[in-house]
Amino acid sequence: MREFRQLKTKKGRDESGLFLVEGETFVAEIPKDWEIIRVILAERFPWEKYKAPYPVEVVRDSLFDSLADTVNPQGIMAVVKQKQWQFNQIITPGGFVLLGENLNDPGNIGTLIRTAAAAGADGVILSKGSGDIYNPKVIRASAGAVLRLPVVADVDVTETVNRLRQAGYAIFATTVDGNVLPYDLDLRSSFCWLVGNESHGLTYEAVSLADAQVRLPMARDMESLNASVAGGILLYEALRQRLLY
Repeated sequence: MREFRQLKTKKGRDESGLFLVEGETFVAEIPKDWEIIRVILAERFPWEKYKAPYPVEVVRDSLFDSLADTVNPQGIMAVVKQKQWQFNQIITPGGFVLLGENLNDPGNIGTLIRTAAAAGADGVILSKGSGDIYNPKVIRASAGAVLRLPVVADVDVTETVNRLRQAGYAIFATTVDGNVLPYDLDLRSSFCWLVGNESHGLTYEAVSLADAQVRLPMARDMESLNASVAGGILLYEALRQRLLY
């Protein structure tokens, strides 16, 4: 179990190429194209009735709880092999993607991935310096969407924007002082939403790469929104336009 305990850390996940998916629903909904190495069950879980086409190991409750990331673990988790998504897997004619620069909060990352999947995005891209998509908190916040939507991680923003532009994508940066509202854009063609760090927003270099700087209207002198909330509004504006027109 020592090797699996190391999966609680980013270093352990990076070195092994594995990660943990915890919870009965999340484990049951792992897509078939992901490789499950093993399922670990706590003694308190009704393991006698559990059937699976891969190795299953039952461990002491105390040992299971030491592996778990949740406060009240259900008693089931899967050890899963990571995927390394490639840029060309998320590029489609007329599609759209979300590119996050220096996103750090696992809750925001997971929520953005979940929202991008629900809004019909073709994928999410995260820059170098962003959080780990295989962090258990990201997986929970995404409601498992990180296993359903391609996420390309650890990219260089400038290089990625240039590749997107060569593929015909418009680049829209979200800034607090942008001069364009999202409702004034045509989001039915290929484009990328560029979203920045939760505290500092986008870097100057990233903003300078954009075709337009987009802001969300604010009432009562509010300056900004949570990154995942702002990203959700922008993603759903794209879906709204594609459904209506």
